[in-house]
Amino acid sequence: MFFAQNDKRSFHRMELNLPIIISKNGQVYNGTCLDLSSTGMGIAFKTSELHSEDKVHIQLDTDDERFPPLDADAKLIRVEELEDGTFTAAVEFEALK
Repeated sequence: MFFAQNDKRSFHRMELNLPIIISKNGQVYNGTCLDLSSTGMGIAFKTSELHSEDKVHIQLDTDDERFPPLDADAKLIRVEELEDGTFTAAVEFEALK
């Protein structure tokens, strides 16, 4: 794990590369958690059906007994398409379960 040090955010971010499940209106998409903080995460995914301001549900399971799974209602912020056709987004947690 890596903690961003030169970041001006209020909360440290841990760089990760873990699979996540993103749900929106009954549809399920696979993605990757790129980084995680106490208020949100950076994610990557391959569908064009997710957009800025979308409300989603995110599940992250680490398969490590020391760390409980993350189960959160969230909002997508700044969705961007990359040159290879994948997408990245900032995620703001609205409720952790």
